[in-house]
Amino acid sequence: MAKYRKKPVVIEAVTFEEFVDYGRMQTKSIVKGMPLAFYYYGHIVTHENDECYLIPTLEGTMRFTPEDMLITGVNEEIYPCKIDIFEATYELVE
Repeated sequence: MAKYRKKPVVIEAVTFEEFVDYGRMQTKSIVKGMPLAFYYYGHIVTHENDECYLIPTLEGTMRFTPEDMLITGVNEEIYPCKIDIFEATYELVE
């Protein structure tokens, strides 16, 4: 049986707060300070509640919450990742 190592890949990621700030700049549809729907890397994301956005991913719709980081992959696919898993998997590129 062969062993494999994941290739080093540089990704972009944002916190929930950074994501909401981005959304505020992208849409005029804002309720109680929260953007309702906007495009992020060509994907329409929608507000479920003030603690959750619905994110279209390659695996289907996923929830993005303040406990997650939102990752943009090498093909501009987006997906949420729990912060503890993110911190164990990725390191900041200077």
